Amino acid sequence: MDDQSSRSGNCGNGGENQWRAEEAIAGNSEALKALRELIIFPLLFSQEAKKIGLRWPRGLLLYGPPGTGKTSLVRAIVQECGAHLTTISPHSVHKAHAGESEKVLREAFSKASSHAMSGKPSVIFIDEIDALCPHRDSRREQNVRITTQLSILMDSNKQSASGKPQVVVVASTNRVDAIDPALRRSGRFDAEIEVTAPTEDERYQILRLYTRKVQLDPEVDLRAIAASCNGFVGADLEALCREAAMAALQRCSGTNENAILCLTTEDLKHARSIVGPSMTRGVTVEIPNVTWDDIGGLKQLKKKLQQSVEWPIKHAASFSKLGISPARGILLYGPPGCSKTTLAKAAANAAQASFFSLSGAEMYSMYVGEGEALLRNTFRRARLAAPSIIFFDEADVVAAKRGGSSSGNTTVGERLLSTLLTEMDGLEEAKGILVLAATNRPHAIDAALMRPGRFDLVRHPFSHFMC
Repeated sequence: MDDQSSRSGNCGNGGENQWRAEEAIAGNSEALKALRELIIFPLLFSQEAKKIGLRWPRGLLLYGPPGTGKTSLVRAIVQECGAHLTTISPHSVHKAHAGESEKVLREAFSKASSHAMSGKPSVIFIDEIDALCPHRDSRREQNVRITTQLSILMDSNKQSASGKPQVVVVASTNRVDAIDPALRRSGRFDAEIEVTAPTEDERYQILRLYTRKVQLDPEVDLRAIAASCNGFVGADLEALCREAAMAALQRCSGTNENAILCLTTEDLKHARSIVGPSMTRGVTVEIPNVTWDDIGGLKQLKKKLQQSVEWPIKHAASFSKLGISPARGILLYGPPGCSKTTLAKAAANAAQASFFSLSGAEMYSMYVGEGEALLRNTFRRARLAAPSIIFFDEADVVAAKRGGSSSGNTTVGERLLSTLLTEMDGLEEAKGILVLAATNRPHAIDAALMRPGRFDLVRHPFSHFMC
């Protein structure tokens, strides 16, 4: 348990020299707004809340992929308003003897309450709450006791007579579904805010933040670098700037000692080749180094693929302005050796999108449900790293026709197909994802996929484009 106070800010003084959270963290405006409302508003509008009988929320749950800045957000807001911060982590709570873990929690809330009595905000931050309070049906006695104790402490965290909450509880996790449902209700964690991967504009702001103390070469275009860092989270961009600074340091080490360290475009490109997006690590492949010029002929097909794959990614704003919905899926079919896979590689390289490649061999497993889990996980990560391309080679293996025989393989194939249909246009829309598939047996693919909204475009490399 980490106990600290932040004195650099003065909550609500409105002074020109007041430190702002945006000076330490960029992007995540929604999460910053929610944290300010939770921590600062009860202090600013305590009398108004008392008059109208408003009860301030007691807790906020931040969830999202690792590296998106959940912990940094809390620390920045705490520093901004000069609040007292108490940090609780799983390793500080889990103890060997029964009752010690609950005692640690009680002491943390007691210290936070004593600081709140002084009139300043007091924040308890629980990091990785999924490891501390998992589902109580896990039958691990310690987890049940800790979850029960935390629930009791949050319920007893009532408002004072002035209308201010005694303690504000903020928790973070990257596995929100693993938390016990008893904590995810009003009165405990009243609000849940998703901290997602940054957009292109937010990536630009983060890069500016991490390079503000370093001199940049006039030719460096941070917006172009931000556009090429698709799927990067804040931690990845920090690592990118660190690697670029190290490359510049090595380049300047043999020159004059008084030379000023200057980051160039080559340094950032070198760092980009080393640092990749952490959220897609293990499920993505390197974007193939195949260009349209490497494929002879097929001019009409290449033009149509450029319009269907490149344009929606590179000109997303224009598509949105005109109200044009890009294609969700493209199927390339034809005999072996007619450049189907090569065309898919060239399209992925030209679009510079996150590239996920799946084959039937990866999804057919001896364990029931493992292939479907891989498919769902790939689509989930593709949404986070959007715009993305998911490529299915030999798609007839994954999307074979249903209702054939009753063998085990057919049953697995039907489950995979059902999962694919749900992910492509189910309740959770696959926004920013293009499914690209190739096969030499189009007649073996289930008819449910061969309709607009799934495979919008079906193309034989040596025939005219069909819709």
